[in-house]
Amino acid sequence: MQVLKVVIADDEPIARDIIETYIAKVPSLQLVASCKNAVEVFEHLNKQDVDLLLLDINMPEITGMDLVKTLRNPPMVIFTTAYNEYAVESYDLNAVDYLLKPIPFDRFVKAINKALDKNEVPAEQTSVQTADEHFFVKSGTKLVKIKPDEVLYIEAMKDYAKIHLQAGNVVVHSTMKNIEEQLSVYTSFVRVSKSYIVNLHMVEAIEANMLYISGVAVTIGNSFKDDVLQKLDLNRLA
Repeated sequence: MQVLKVVIADDEPIARDIIETYIAKVPSLQLVASCKNAVEVFEHLNKQDVDLLLLDINMPEITGMDLVKTLRNPPMVIFTTAYNEYAVESYDLNAVDYLLKPIPFDRFVKAINKALDKNEVPAEQTSVQTADEHFFVKSGTKLVKIKPDEVLYIEAMKDYAKIHLQAGNVVVHSTMKNIEEQLSVYTSFVRVSKSYIVNLHMVEAIEANMLYISGVAVTIGNSFKDDVLQKLDLNRLA
């Protein structure tokens, strides 16, 4: 069993106590330091190898975000914070996960599992999608062949769905759930709201809770945000 060496950083004693209690319940974690500021974290990183940082963002003098930016070869990072507005920036820093306080134990375990999985995966991954792959959708009386790498995004339209392609659109009589299941074999597609599925390879920019694809702004739904950020990290858009 792999064991991750963990450092906590949070200026709130109660917050540190909660995380320490959680770590004690997970056999794959070893707490090596519990710090109240970034300076203490630096000291421990210079003394020993650390696999994972559990960082609060709003700390005095140096924030958790700024701390990670200063590290040449940072360990894996999971941010712990009471504020959700830094989620996209955390993706830019390749964070494993972004936990909002108060943090439930099951959500903590889910984040740790991501770190364990990431620790086992090679740094460079090869996409399983190829240019020859395709799927068929029924549009009117015709079956239309769709190549995944030509799809921009899919938009819900009551009992129909519009597939936006680089060279036009195809309207199909289908639920978003059915389309989502059909696309589940392709790693680049993710449901971002009740009304949209997007091809992450086509995302041009990210701002707050918005994705921009071919000049169109698509809103990320609150209940979908965690999954979207995870998929963004796996697909390395930046």
